[in-house]
Amino acid sequence: MALVKISRGTDIQHKYTDGVSRVSVLEGAYKDATVERVSLQPGADFTPETYTREQHNQVFLVTAGKGYIVTPRRVFNIKEVSVFVPDFDKETFTFHCAADAKETMEIVHFVTELNDYDKTCLREAHMSLPRFRGVSEAWHYKEDFTGADIQQMMMLEHRNLGRLSMGANFGTGPNYIGQHIHNELEQWYIMLPGASFTYTAEEEKIHVQGGDITYTPHGSHHGSECADGEKFAYVWFELCENGYPGEIK
Repeated sequence: MALVKISRGTDIQHKYTDGVSRVSVLEGAYKDATVERVSLQPGADFTPETYTREQHNQVFLVTAGKGYIVTPRRVFNIKEVSVFVPDFDKETFTFHCAADAKETMEIVHFVTELNDYDKTCLREAHMSLPRFRGVSEAWHYKEDFTGADIQQMMMLEHRNLGRLSMGANFGTGPNYIGQHIHNELEQWYIMLPGASFTYTAEEEKIHVQGGDITYTPHGSHHGSECADGEKFAYVWFELCENGYPGEIK
């Protein structure tokens, strides 16, 4: 059985109702998370279900398209790859794909289970919600196992949204992200438009491209190589299975 689970973007067949298509992917890959691809045609609206702090957390990653997210209090303009985390069930929110957009709006939607660690963290200290951040607004960091010119960006900080975090990596080939391991982190990669590189997890090698989504379980050595003419352009989403140590009383 393959270690890495993958949803190929080229395999997705959207069927639109009122301009909205929702396709579940990577079903059963990890017990505490569901993933769906949402596609909005120009002019379409999408109002997701809301959840309480005792039910689920959810994160929306916009990978393509232009438009906005509207809540009763404010509007967030979508001009680039962006992440949105709602304030649970405190208010409704709607995604709108601009009527004059030349492409569909593409969203990857994660819904995760809340364990006791999540609930305690979300009660005691967390990032201000709703959180909206375009990738150009993310702060930069650097890991020593990556190529010198790899751009690493933090979109959802560790330890500030319970078990969840998100960031992005960009770079042009030839380049690399060296082998490393996350002993506690379940990890998804969401390949952005234009991405093309080879991902290795333990003994498995997979060539990925824009539109693909992978899931790799914790405890797996993994890394990536980008050949001349290829590029890294992907978002990582992580869930720390048992929570970060030493964070709650």
